[in-house]
Amino acid sequence: IQPKRIDVALSQFRRCITYIALLLLILCINSRHQRMCSTTTLNTLSGCFLIFWAVAAEVVGAFSPSSNIISTRRQRHLQTSIAAKKFNDIGSTQEVDGWTSLTDDGGVKLKVISSSSPDVGSAEKIDLRGKDVTVEYIGSIAARNWNVQDVIDCWLPDQGLPSLAPELFEAFEIDGKRLTNPKKFSVKFIKEGLGILKDAKQTTLFEAAQDLKRSEQSHMEGTVFDKNQFSFRPGKGQVIQAFDLAIAEMKVGQTVSIVARSDFAYGSKGLRVGGKVLVPPYATVQYDVTFIEVK
Repeated sequence: IQPKRIDVALSQFRRCITYIALLLLILCINSRHQRMCSTTTLNTLSGCFLIFWAVAAEVVGAFSPSSNIISTRRQRHLQTSIAAKKFNDIGSTQEVDGWTSLTDDGGVKLKVISSSSPDVGSAEKIDLRGKDVTVEYIGSIAARNWNVQDVIDCWLPDQGLPSLAPELFEAFEIDGKRLTNPKKFSVKFIKEGLGILKDAKQTTLFEAAQDLKRSEQSHMEGTVFDKNQFSFRPGKGQVIQAFDLAIAEMKVGQTVSIVARSDFAYGSKGLRVGGKVLVPPYATVQYDVTFIEVK
């Protein structure tokens, strides 16, 4: 049996366990709310729920072939520079409609628009260490298109929810569309589905999700927020992470499009200039970049 198939089977098994454990927790909460069980009984049932879920998680993790490969979700992001080096040439591998992923989770994608050289592969890449590069670019807002894992990686860590939250988001398949849909990610769902009992926290979480929807309306896809030519030194934190990843794969004279998820762009803060919001929090951005020169 291939490890990948074992991982898929164990993942499905774990999801079933999560559903069962979640149901037990909701029954405990509802029973307590309706005064159908005592505090002692509720505490006992809640304790059993936590023990049941923790043991199940450990069992699945112990038998998962990939459990020792990636211990946390953020470790995948730390490996992006390694993933980028796998490409010997832009667009040479792992292409989808001309787009090449520069990270192992699709957080940064690149597509060649044009090149000064007839044969893109004929020009060798330049070692940019200790050198300054000049680029010309146009930056615009792109479609967010979050899947469940994107929501967990980009948005969820900033919401102050219990450690169980990622498993619940996976179980309920809360992607970007569900998250911004007030009928699906409602206050009622936050209370009964996610088990958030404090009214203030329910409202805060609901409004945080709706802020994403409002930002999509105020900064629509295709909105240009910057256009400039400037120089920077790669790898020194002078630009967003997506720029550093992309310039390492480019050649002088090339023009490319870069699409960067928020955690590789402006993150939870967005971009403000003079009090004006140019890029809202958690926005996906697109840059059309031309590599002018290197010194």
